[in-house]
Amino acid sequence: MMNLIKSAHQLALGTYINARMALARDNVYAHIRELNRTQWLPRTEIEQLQIKRLKALLLHAEQHCPFYRERFNAAGFSAEAFTRLSDLEALPPLTKCEVQEHYREMIADTFTPDQMYENHTGGSTGTPLTFYQTPRYKAWGSADIWRNFMMCGFKMGMRRAFLWGSDYDAKDHKTWFKRTFHDRLRSNQLWINTFDVREADLVKAAHQLVRFQPHLLIGYVSSLTLFAQVVRSHKIEGIRPLGIQSSAEILTPPQRALIEETFGAKVFNRYGCREVGNIAHECDHHEGLHLLAETNYTEFLRDGKPVAPGEEGMITVTNLHNYAMPLIRYQMGDLGRPSDRICSCGRGLPLMDVVEGRSADVITTPSGKLLHGEFFTHLFYKLEGVRQFQVVQETREQLTVKIEPMSTFHQEEALRFLEDTIHQHGDPAFNITFEVVDRIPVSSSGKFRFTMSRVPLEV
Repeated sequence: MMNLIKSAHQLALGTYINARMALARDNVYAHIRELNRTQWLPRTEIEQLQIKRLKALLLHAEQHCPFYRERFNAAGFSAEAFTRLSDLEALPPLTKCEVQEHYREMIADTFTPDQMYENHTGGSTGTPLTFYQTPRYKAWGSADIWRNFMMCGFKMGMRRAFLWGSDYDAKDHKTWFKRTFHDRLRSNQLWINTFDVREADLVKAAHQLVRFQPHLLIGYVSSLTLFAQVVRSHKIEGIRPLGIQSSAEILTPPQRALIEETFGAKVFNRYGCREVGNIAHECDHHEGLHLLAETNYTEFLRDGKPVAPGEEGMITVTNLHNYAMPLIRYQMGDLGRPSDRICSCGRGLPLMDVVEGRSADVITTPSGKLLHGEFFTHLFYKLEGVRQFQVVQETREQLTVKIEPMSTFHQEEALRFLEDTIHQHGDPAFNITFEVVDRIPVSSSGKFRFTMSRVPLEV
């Protein structure tokens, strides 16, 4: 009887979601249909689509964004003359520091405050940012998320569960009303916040998932890995999704094997960020990550020049749908390899391999709580004047917080806020040392680690 009720709910919900998205202001459902069509086009046709959308974005940025008008003039670049993807190489890559310092001049003068919304990232590379996006950008981003779910075998109305490490995203799932009406009844989903948990919380979550039986399990790589370790160590059985979508951090082969063996389902890796949305995603052939070329144009650069297929380069992205504050040739701070292979699935979307993405260690507090590395990045949302930060756990009790300030940094106020928040929401037993420094060095690999723990993680 219970399975019959779940099936009826799934069918009704799928119909409702289709209707709701079709009636939405920017018609998400139409975008989903478009993406499900264009992903099968030949690569040459996808490139022509990118050129068309890039040219429209470049003309808009040149005419309406003071920052880009000056940048184009300095580079001798004309949006009107843009005809090939390689023409974009005349522009210098956009750094996170430039976005920090000039984001106000990057906002298009055609948008009023009520036509866009403010967004933030704590900075997976340790560089917090503020940026602005539009409902149109959000609609295309939502459509891409649904396309990604479908790549995992998911259909509208099916049950999904999130093991999510972002407290910023979890705020919409905390009240009883939101959990019951929005999550369970309207979206058929279960949201488990792994931002700040103990082992017992994960055991409880595992039993919830046994009862809920999600078709798709979605989570941060570190959250899924830790959850799999807990499920195995407590011998909890019965969580058998159709697919698992990993995100937010680099997925290593041992992590993939652990997660797949524990839950008996394939992992589909996703790569993206809050600034430009989803960038790449695995299909069911698992031959690399498909670049989501209809919404982002992605380059791989070394010393500002494109690398050859198979070589490492800095991942550099231009979002094709955010006209409020365009990000043109935006450098992610991650390394990747472009590929000239054609996936055997038949999609024309190009392939890439992530070499080294985000690195976030789980922090074990003195009282035994497990803090996801993203806990600390979210402390820096809207904290003015921080160019970069790094949190290092030396012992269970000792935290060192390094801050590379800008001229607008209010040191006394900021350090008091950070100390109070870490003690209140992390653990009051932490002994915190703050270091305000001129420069925070990168690791020997060239990748900046925003959170590092030297305390072994034990489950």
